[in-house]
Amino acid sequence: MDILTTDHTTNALETRFDAHFVAGNDFFSVLAEETEIPWLLIIPKSILNEPDFIAGFYQETHRLIQHLQNKGFGPHYNLAKIGNKNPFLHYHLVFRDEKDAVWPDPIWCHEPLTPSQTAWQTLEQALEDFA
Repeated sequence: MDILTTDHTTNALETRFDAHFVAGNDFFSVLAEETEIPWLLIIPKSILNEPDFIAGFYQETHRLIQHLQNKGFGPHYNLAKIGNKNPFLHYHLVFRDEKDAVWPDPIWCHEPLTPSQTAWQTLEQALEDFA
């Protein structure tokens, strides 16, 4: 069961998802995990049951991916809707490369990952010009 979080204020999202707010647009908010491997949470602003919203959400998600790949993240990425630990609707976007600590395994098989207090700030900076 997916529960839509309607409060997209920074404090509410960071508390609910235990991650750092780094960007947002009309379709979603983006939070970053505190890990060395670039790991984002994409939080939809609407339930994905309206065709126009669905199309826009996925278009914007792939624009976000392209934007970050153009900034040097990747070259691989994983996009998944898991939600086993948090019932609120969200997607995981993880940028991978063959040099990361757990390559080629899925990152969730290796939690907890090596923490980083600054990697999320690098993502935030890369998203400053994402509109």
